[in-house]
Amino acid sequence: MAISHEPPQAAAHHAGTRTHNEFAVNYNQSDVDNIRQQIEQTESAKRRWLFLALIITIAALVGAIVLLSTNYALYSSSESEKKRLIQENAALKQRADQTQKQLDEKMAKDNAEAAARADAQAKLDKLLPAVLHDDASGTEVASFAKMVYHMPGGRVELERKPPDKLFRNWRLSKGDDVEVYTLVGGLVDGKWVVYSCLVR
Repeated sequence: MAISHEPPQAAAHHAGTRTHNEFAVNYNQSDVDNIRQQIEQTESAKRRWLFLALIITIAALVGAIVLLSTNYALYSSSESEKKRLIQENAALKQRADQTQKQLDEKMAKDNAEAAARADAQAKLDKLLPAVLHDDASGTEVASFAKMVYHMPGGRVELERKPPDKLFRNWRLSKGDDVEVYTLVGGLVDGKWVVYSCLVR
C-alpha cells in the first residue's frame, strides 16, 4: 500500500476540490489480498468461537436435561417410598388398634373372671365354716358344691378333714333348672382337697 502526500498548492491545482492537508491512499492487489485474508481470518475466528459457544451451550443443555431427569427420578422414587411408608404406617396402626382391642377385651375378661373368683371366694369363705362343722343345710352344701366347681381347677383346699357325708351328690334347683354336683375329697400333698364335678 502506497501513501502519497501532495503539497497544498499542487493539490489545489491538480484536483481543485480537495481540502487542505488531505491524504490520498492508493491500494494495490497485494494490499487487497492482505485485507481479504485478514477478514477471512477474523470471520473464521468468529465461526470457531460461535461453534465453541454452540458446543458449550449444547453441553450445558444436555447437562441440564440429565440433571432434571435425575431429579425427577429421585422425586418419583421419593414419592413412591413416601407412599409405601404411609401404607405400612396405616397397616401397622390398624394392627396396633386390633391388638389393643384384643388386649382390652382380654383384660376385661380377666378382670371379670378375677372379680367373679374373688366374689366366689368370699362367699365360699363365709359358707365353709358351716360346711366343715356339719351345720350347713342341703341347699347351702349344694351352693358350696357349685362354688367349688367354678373355682380354678374345680377344687378347694381345706384346713382339716370335712364330714364324710359331704362326699355325695347334691341337687341345686332354681326354677325348672336343676343341677347336680358330686363332691369328692382326698389327701393331696398332706392337705385335704375337695373336688366338685357337675353331673348334670
